[in-house]
Amino acid sequence: MSRVPVPPGSPRPRSAPRRFRPRKPDGYGYEKFEKPDKPTTHTPRSSRSRGKENDHREETEKENVLGPLMKAIAGLCQHRDRGTELWFRLLEPLRRLVLCEEVKIVVRCLGPLPPDPLLPFNHDVEARRRVCPVTFVETWPAQRIEGYAALTQPQSIQVMPSPLAARHNWDRYEMVQPHCTSALCCKASEGLRCLAAVPLLDAGGNVLAVAKFFNRRKWADGQWHPCFKFSEADLNALRAFAAIFACVAPYPFLALLAAPLEKPQVKVFIDDYGIHAQLWWQVPYELGRGPLSHEVFYGPVEHDEFECCTSDAEAKTLWRHVSCGFLSPLEDLEDEDLTFEFSVPIQNQGVDHTFRVRCRNQHTSLDWSEPSLQVSTCIEPPYAEHKAVRMIPMGENTLQLLWTPFTRSGGISLVEYRVLAQAESSESVVACFVSNGTTAQEEVTVSCLPNVSYTFAIEARYPFIGSREFSRSLTSDRFCYQTADVSLPAPQPLALDSTPVEVAGTSEGTIPVVLRWPYPKEFSGQMLLQYREALPERGGDRCQVSLWHEINPNAYVQAELRSNDEATQVRVLRLKSDAPHAIQLRVLLPRDRGTASPPSAWFYPLPPPTPSELKSRLAFENGFLLRVSWEQKNNSAVHGELGPVAGAIQHDFARGNGPIATRFQARIRTEGVEGAKGAWEVLEPQLLPRLRQVLDREAYEWSLHDVRLATGPLEVQLRHANAILWSSWSDSSIIPGAESPVPVGTLEIEELTPDSVRLCWPAFISPLGLPLEYRVQCSDGDVWQTVSVVEDMRDGDDLQCVVKFLNPHCSYSFSIQCRSLGLCKG
Repeated sequence: MSRVPVPPGSPRPRSAPRRFRPRKPDGYGYEKFEKPDKPTTHTPRSSRSRGKENDHREETEKENVLGPLMKAIAGLCQHRDRGTELWFRLLEPLRRLVLCEEVKIVVRCLGPLPPDPLLPFNHDVEARRRVCPVTFVETWPAQRIEGYAALTQPQSIQVMPSPLAARHNWDRYEMVQPHCTSALCCKASEGLRCLAAVPLLDAGGNVLAVAKFFNRRKWADGQWHPCFKFSEADLNALRAFAAIFACVAPYPFLALLAAPLEKPQVKVFIDDYGIHAQLWWQVPYELGRGPLSHEVFYGPVEHDEFECCTSDAEAKTLWRHVSCGFLSPLEDLEDEDLTFEFSVPIQNQGVDHTFRVRCRNQHTSLDWSEPSLQVSTCIEPPYAEHKAVRMIPMGENTLQLLWTPFTRSGGISLVEYRVLAQAESSESVVACFVSNGTTAQEEVTVSCLPNVSYTFAIEARYPFIGSREFSRSLTSDRFCYQTADVSLPAPQPLALDSTPVEVAGTSEGTIPVVLRWPYPKEFSGQMLLQYREALPERGGDRCQVSLWHEINPNAYVQAELRSNDEATQVRVLRLKSDAPHAIQLRVLLPRDRGTASPPSAWFYPLPPPTPSELKSRLAFENGFLLRVSWEQKNNSAVHGELGPVAGAIQHDFARGNGPIATRFQARIRTEGVEGAKGAWEVLEPQLLPRLRQVLDREAYEWSLHDVRLATGPLEVQLRHANAILWSSWSDSSIIPGAESPVPVGTLEIEELTPDSVRLCWPAFISPLGLPLEYRVQCSDGDVWQTVSVVEDMRDGDDLQCVVKFLNPHCSYSFSIQCRSLGLCKG
């Protein structure tokens, strides 16, 4: 009677022989079973019973191999087996799942190929004599059966023999070596009989490896018998194994990489508020589409070679570990691999840094990548290229310092300056400010004591990054204000329209300048008025100052006051029209040892240019509006570096004493009947508006709201003024008055009844787009009367009006009168 094996896990009777002998658990958490050298035999009663026994034995062997196979797959899920260990643990369970002479696993490696693998545990003697069971490839060979099984969509099991195998000649690339010298081995194991290639996919659909089963065999009658093809039951078992593998294998499967990620690329960016390092690294396409979390580990290094922190204290203080989270790859790069980007802040400035990255998922993580190339975070402090500080006296106790902006490190625009004044043995900070370097000259105004020698030092640093110490780059020459006992105040030019004086008609070729004369009357006859000129050199950047010259007393006469204010004394100075670029005045009292007053401010002795390109037009915006635009000729542009005198002149000109106008005044008059012109209406002076872009030019623009503007044609004139003088009036700009509405079409009569009529007419044309008012007039032959008033809604439709209460026995005439709202005429 035949013996039936007991299924694994059920109690076994003492008399039943044990087919597998368990060993002690190995280091991977599951028991390893080993097949006996010689299978247990028995004497069958008949051939039919022998066949049933063999089939039952194969089913029992498959059940006994499911335990180690599932444990190996579980190790894959938990990543307890890494690298080549996983695939070696699958070999023995796969040989028992489908009995064959040899099982090989071809693994796709995304990184560099690993060295020859060492067996992670002791195999049986027969396994050592086999060809290397696990091989790694960078790309799938398209001419071999494993390449066809991995690259063909959809992936499926490929077998030999088959028509497809004969067509592609896969047998040319396969060679089987005997792995067993036992007498029980089948006799036909020298060549290739049959082959099955099973693609193993992960949860993301990527082919991780291909398992190849060589030469199916079957145990019967105490020995192995060759099979020349795989049965359908064998293929179903392989499909079930591949499906379980695809469900359990995690995605992404980081064990595909035979080496860590490549070193990242790093670029340092510096701005006004910090230093940032931009990192780029690549991940194979098969891994990058999965839920990968990226990490960055970076810190300073002191030597040429990379040295990581050895102690926990150093790692916590110097090195930083940053979790990047789940990143999206860059889409605009034409590369087979996926590129990721991340920015990290740099806190330790002034030293070299290196960076490492790695990827991880919920199961495991890769090793840290190779360290990147060292990048420097040293910041060059600001420094001065031009070693010159210009000093311009601004008054009796103020001084202006000018210097060229310091050179900055790339990407930084803000610089903090500190000005120190050194007087005798003391040093103090007199100014501190932050500049963005957009101006051609940095300037600061400081106060000084008279008769004290000063030396100024300019220091600079970046306000938010870099060293907190100021670096001194500039030092000025010595400067001292020499004072004298002067009791006379300086004469000051005044605006002609702001003084209560009457100026007689100007003679030809002279320009009147009003001067404040704050001196006692008893000394006025003894005082002399002097002037000096500043003539510009070639280029206009520097000026030559002449000596003081006396002015003829007949050229500055006392002016008549408009009021009886005797406390205010003014003089009218008449200058020639060919006056120089700038003039200064002072008063000299010869009797008192030549005592002189301080000089006045520099002023331009000529009036500003007359307004040009005067254009005006009439508009309607919440009432009638007069728009005027004009230009001002300016030939006083200064280029290059100013000298001390030119700088002082430019400063005084900026207060309104220069050739550029700062104010304007308008006058308007209307044209009466038959061309008669009215009187000029002079408006109050106003400050010049800002320059605006009017059409294709830069011009000034001014607007005036007044209902009287629509009464008739207008004539407009403008003139310019600085703080002292007025220019002549400009050419006139003529504006036609508002025109009356223009009728369009004819008046139509509709829906005539005995006592009413409906009138319809098209809307009139308004030249200025003004709202219109229509008056419907009716006449029975004697007098015209207004019977209705209609307002135009400006919607483009025809207007209508119904006239009621008409006498059916009379004949009527109708007319339409139209006028613009806000105007008196219509």
